[in-house]
Amino acid sequence: MSEGRIARVYATALYQAAAEAGRLEIVPRDLGEFVRALEASPELRQFLATEDVSDALKKEVLLELTEGADELVRNLLRLLVDKSREGEVAAIYRAFVELVERAQGIVHVEVVSAVPLPPELQEELKAKVESSLNKKVELKLTVDADILGGLRLRIGDRVVDASIRNRLERLRELLISPVASLEGSVEAAS
Repeated sequence: MSEGRIARVYATALYQAAAEAGRLEIVPRDLGEFVRALEASPELRQFLATEDVSDALKKEVLLELTEGADELVRNLLRLLVDKSREGEVAAIYRAFVELVERAQGIVHVEVVSAVPLPPELQEELKAKVESSLNKKVELKLTVDADILGGLRLRIGDRVVDASIRNRLERLRELLISPVASLEGSVEAAS
C-alpha cells in the first residue's frame, strides 16, 4: 500500500470517529498543533524515527506532549506507534484536513497576480468564485510580476489563465502558426 493511501486510510478513520463524536473542530486543531510542533523539532522527529527507542517510551513521550489534547488525537498517535507508522502523522493530518474541508464545502483557490490585490478586489474575486462554484472559497494570493497583468487562478487541477503574458503568448502563436501564414498569403494574392 502506498504511503499516501495509508495516510488516507488513517485520516478517513479519524474523520469518521471525530464526526461521530462531534469533534470536527477540536481534532484538526489539536492534531495540527502536534504536527507543527513535530515539524519544528528535528529532535522529536529523530526520536520517533529511531527504531532503538521502545514503543512504550515513544507512547509515554507522545502522551506527555499531547496532554490536554483530544483523546482521538492521543489514540491516533498511540496507534501509529503500535503500527510503526509514526512518520505518517503529517500526511494523515493533511488528508484529514482535506476530508473536513470537503465536507464543509471549502475549496482552495490559488490566485496569482502581477501586483498585490487590494482587499476590496480580493473580496469581490472571492465572492465571484464562491458564486460560480457554489462552495466556500479560501484564497491563497501570490504576486508574480512575470504575468505582466491580469490573473491566473488554480482550482484543484484546473487553471484559468487570464494573464497578459498568456494572452500575448496565444497571440504570438496565432501570428506564427501555418494557418495565419496561409490566410495571409491568400488575402495578399486577392
